[in-house]
Amino acid sequence: MKRALARIEKLVLCHVRTAACLSLVFFSSSLLGAIDSSLAGVIAAIREKRFDDALRLNREALKTAPADARLWTLEGMAYGGLGKQPAALTAFQHALKLAPRYLPALEGAAQTAFQLGDASAKPLLMRVLEQRPEDTTSHAMLGSLAYRERHCDEAIGEFQKAVAAIAAQPYALAEYGVCLGTAERFDEAAEVFAQQLALDATNGPARYDLAVSQWKGKHAEAAMATLQPLLDAAPAAEDVLQLGAEIAEDQLDTQRAIELLRKAILDHPKTVDAYLQFAYLSGNHASFQVGIDMLDLGLTQMPDEARLYLARGVMYGQMGESEKALSDLERANKLAPQLSFANVAEGVLQSQEHKSDEALATFRAAAKAHPNDAFTEYLLAEALSGENKVEGSSTNREEIEAAKRAVQLDPTMVAARDLLAALYLEDGQTAQSIEQSEAALKHDPRDEQALYHLMLALRKTDRKGEVPALVQRLTELRKEAAADAAKTKRYQIYEVPGTGEAH
Repeated sequence: MKRALARIEKLVLCHVRTAACLSLVFFSSSLLGAIDSSLAGVIAAIREKRFDDALRLNREALKTAPADARLWTLEGMAYGGLGKQPAALTAFQHALKLAPRYLPALEGAAQTAFQLGDASAKPLLMRVLEQRPEDTTSHAMLGSLAYRERHCDEAIGEFQKAVAAIAAQPYALAEYGVCLGTAERFDEAAEVFAQQLALDATNGPARYDLAVSQWKGKHAEAAMATLQPLLDAAPAAEDVLQLGAEIAEDQLDTQRAIELLRKAILDHPKTVDAYLQFAYLSGNHASFQVGIDMLDLGLTQMPDEARLYLARGVMYGQMGESEKALSDLERANKLAPQLSFANVAEGVLQSQEHKSDEALATFRAAAKAHPNDAFTEYLLAEALSGENKVEGSSTNREEIEAAKRAVQLDPTMVAARDLLAALYLEDGQTAQSIEQSEAALKHDPRDEQALYHLMLALRKTDRKGEVPALVQRLTELRKEAAADAAKTKRYQIYEVPGTGEAH
């Protein structure tokens, strides 16, 4: 027994989802000193996973030694073994009150806080690293915490110090790969996702992420080979088929790209992206009518989908059919008046949370507190624009006045002018809408939102003759934007929805 206790032995608590398994070193004679038989009994019960027995024995030992940090640490381990993490964290924290630098308690508390998502995890891990700077498990958990907070530069640095610890941890590898992809270090990301896939060849998200990384790293042939098992699935997922089409097009195999998109549409007839991608591909090859035919098919499935009308309007514009283009653009506007053409406030201001009563009250209070801040007034106007209202109502007047104040305070704020133009157009104030759109275009000639509103407004005036040129101008901008979007937005490295953690 004495020889066994003199050795460094380890008990390992493994998080079922995440970056690492934490080794808690308890049994070196230098750390524990003499260990009596009752303590040895608790240790034996934990090692044999008899956690209820361990708790019972430990309680007896605590009656005679209530200030022994070792016993409180063992208490935390036993609770952890039973899956009672809050109780485990409490026990570890009590041990640290008795012995603030006791490493096993620090490691146990850090691991448990990490599992619980408790804010104390990071400072606890930093305290562990003060004593063990090269501890790869602590670096792995810090990397995962940084990933959850979307601090990818920090996460990459921590994961690089934890390569050995995460080698068999699929979640940690996924998080590392996602951050490398976010940093556009695609070859490195591909290596990490390949390592993740090697752990489980049936891991579809890992395979998809690897293919995306290879493709964005300019290795289209390897990407297609990686993706092929997912393409052969029955049925293949829509995003897989779309990615396959993009890779095929990069390989100059347009026919295969078309076949994959047709399959995506056939298997998933009520999803929008495949129709839009097919239309973009058709337009890129000057086959506008083919793209329009496919959008027509999509509209039979989704007759109120504004994005399909918008795409078809763009294609009609490219064919020079201005009246049809305008008809579709007007239809899109009626279905989705707030449909964004440009990156207005990075899309954040269109989120549903900005349209809640609570958020609206916050914006009103902020505008009152900062009456000379243009952006605050713009936020208020944008939030109000999502409220249910009728023409001439107090809400309708309030949003227009807020947008006007934003423009007065900052005449160069294109987003505010775009919003005011839309509000005027909706309110039937055509001349004022035209004025705002033209002013916006002076500041940004590529402002698609302003072009869109200007076309719709001019059509109601004696300046109708200017509309066809504006339609052509807008369609060219949309074509460029679609090309950029296909490369930068459609295919992102996969993350589990709603958890902030990767596969």
